[in-house]
Formats: sequence, structure tokens, C-alpha cells
Amino acid sequence: MPPQVFPSLLFFLLLPTAIACGSDPSGDGGRDASVDASMAGDDGGSGSDGGAVSDGGGASDGGGVVSDGGGAGSDGGGAGSDGGGVISDDGGVVSDGGGAMLDAAIQLDANTSIISGGPCISGATGQTAYRVRWLGNGPGSTAYPGYEINGLPDTSRDKTASYGYQIGFSPSYVDTFLGAGGLQLNSSNFVDIELSTLGVSTIQSATLSIYGRSYNTTASGSFNWQTFSGTGSSPTNLVANSAPYQWYSADMSAALAAGDDGVLLRIKAGPSSSSLVVNRIELCIEAQ
Repeated sequence: MPPQVFPSLLFFLLLPTAIACGSDPSGDGGRDASVDASMAGDDGGSGSDGGAVSDGGGASDGGGVVSDGGGAGSDGGGAGSDGGGVISDDGGVVSDGGGAMLDAAIQLDANTSIISGGPCISGATGQTAYRVRWLGNGPGSTAYPGYEINGLPDTSRDKTASYGYQIGFSPSYVDTFLGAGGLQLNSSNFVDIELSTLGVSTIQSATLSIYGRSYNTTASGSFNWQTFSGTGSSPTNLVANSAPYQWYSADMSAALAAGDDGVLLRIKAGPSSSSLVVNRIELCIEAQ
């Protein structure tokens, strides 16, 4: 073989070996690249790390959340969206909107009155616990009560009457020309109302109202009350002497106790006139 041919032949014999030694996929470089790719998936919440798809959450801020710590879904069990349903730690499913509605329902239930008489026609706060109307058969006839509403839980006591300080007293039905007419309430008589507040646990407020006017041509009047729990009165001259009739109200919360099966409410006319014509009496209560 000529000497100049030998170097060329040697080059072609060594070329495959050099190519084989240049890169080994199974060597350290290949393993490092494979491990790096595996760890990248694990760090974001792979199946082995905690069952999460990603470290920070789901498809979007408003989308499904699968966290790093939730094998089945998330720390709380998975969320539909910021405004959607949330599965709580204890497994209960409540949506943000549903939770607000539940809170409102609980608040509504808490504020529901145990008094069933409906709104007070006097305009007073609360519900109608009791309302009675005085009736008669013409001017100067005997006045008698017409029972309209007893909205208390216990209606076993339900009586209204007018009594005089003198034997032989008869309640008078008056003022049928200027108004609808009613009981004449003056210094010779009073009204007693027998009630029960059994079943009422708390009373936030109680308002006593009368519908009528002062039965005096020159002076306004007022009214006062007493029970076994306390006494009170409306402001002097609260009740005007003019027609038509109006509602006049006063706070009697301090004189009405909850859970009392023997309430006796006594009502009298007060200054200045000390004479009223009373068409209706209404008791409004805020209670639970």
C-alpha cells in the first residue's frame, strides 16, 4: 500500500468511534434532562406531590380550583368559581350567593314576631296584639265592646269592659254627630282589659293607642294606664278636641311584662279635659 493512502484509510476507520463517543442518551446528561423535566411537573403539583394539577389553582381566578394540598380537589374540596359554589372543609356545599340568602333567612326568622295580629292600623310600631271597638245603638245608648283582634299567643284571657266608681254605672255611647261615636271616658269611669302574655318571651316595645278625641269643647285631653307591672301616661293635651277622630299613641313598654297570664290593663282619661270619646283601643307589641 502506498504511504500516502494509509492516513486516509486510518481517518475513515476512526470516524465511527468518534461519532459514538460524542453524546450518550443514557449517560448523565440524558438522565439530568429527564429528571429536570420530571421535577418540573412534580413541583407544580403532580400526582405524587398532592394530587394537584398546578400550585396556584385552576384554569383561572374564576374557574375550578385544584390546590397543592388537596388530593381529591383542593384544601376545601374544590371551588367552582369566585362567585360560585364552594365545598367547605367539612364537606358542606354552600354557594356564595346561597350563603347570603341563608344568612338573610336566619335574620328574617330572628326578627319574626310571635304576635299574629298583623300591622297596627294606628301606625304604631310592632304587630297588633289587641284591638277593641266601642259600639252602641244610638246616642246615649249603652256602649259595649266589639272585639276585633287578639293576636297574642295565649287568648285564654280576652275581656274588655268599662266600669264606674258609683253603683249603677252604665257606659255611655256618645258623639255620633261629629264622629263615628264611642265610649265616653271621663272621671266617672275607666276601662279594664284582661289579657295574657304567656308564650311571649321578650317584649321590645309596647304602644297603647286610642282612636277618638277629647270630649270637651274648650280643652284637649290625654290618657293614662296602669298594670301590675307599672304605670304611665301620654303627654298632657295629646288628644285634640277637634273632629275628625285621630289615633293618639304612647309608649307603655315599662308597664307590660312578658310571660304574664294575668295582665290587667286599666285606662283612664287625663288632663286637661279628663274627658274623652274613645272609638277604638289598640295595643301594638314588638315581641318574640
